[in-house]
Amino acid sequence: MTPPARSSSAVHLLQRLWLRVSLLAAGLALAVPLAGCDLFHTDFDVAVGNRTASPVSIFVDGGKIGDVGANLTATFTVEETALGRSTVEGGPTSPRPVARVTFSAQDLATGMLSAGVAATLVKDVTTYVDVAPCEQVEAGAASPCVSVSGANISVPTGTNGSQGQACTFSLSGSNQSFNAIGGTGTVNVTTTSGCAWSVTSTDSWLTVVGSASGTGTGVVAFQVAVNTTGQARTASLAIGGQTFTVTQTSV
Repeated sequence: MTPPARSSSAVHLLQRLWLRVSLLAAGLALAVPLAGCDLFHTDFDVAVGNRTASPVSIFVDGGKIGDVGANLTATFTVEETALGRSTVEGGPTSPRPVARVTFSAQDLATGMLSAGVAATLVKDVTTYVDVAPCEQVEAGAASPCVSVSGANISVPTGTNGSQGQACTFSLSGSNQSFNAIGGTGTVNVTTTSGCAWSVTSTDSWLTVVGSASGTGTGVVAFQVAVNTTGQARTASLAIGGQTFTVTQTSV
């Protein structure tokens, strides 16, 4: 007995289902490589007010985002791809993506670099960075001081700024050990020309010798004090967003 032929409507329905499945598969296949190429990334808005008498360069995690003229304000866009995906957070409990970063500024007239200031960038919220002269304690030029606040703000007209390059930093090593007597050590910083970095220590017994900042590839020298605590100890240097760990044995 010959089975009944399928109706034309059933065949048409199966064809439509097959077409939808094929289109869905093609879309997924295209989305994966595009995501890998950072097509889908988050942008963060930053406004910088420079209240110093010199133009300054602004850095986020050691990467230059642009320059701002003296007594002017400029706006910039910081992209997730320049920060690195590991710093960007977001999810069901935090619908707006956020990025944990460190801001710093460099006086283009003197080359002096400010201390780093931690901040949180939030999607669709403008983060305002204020650059002002530091209180001058000793004779000589005062370095810029940076403060950060997150708020929806109106940026004044007459902005002046230029987009800069994204900077990456690497160290010649990640750690070094010393005996109780202490001593000096060095670590090489490798980056591209024009990228500024600064050095901070987590403890007073580990100090930087000479300049605690630089631009481009350079060398950081440090001093480890004598350990009289009777216990082994550990401290670290933060250099351009990288960590160099120093351990010291006890007597």
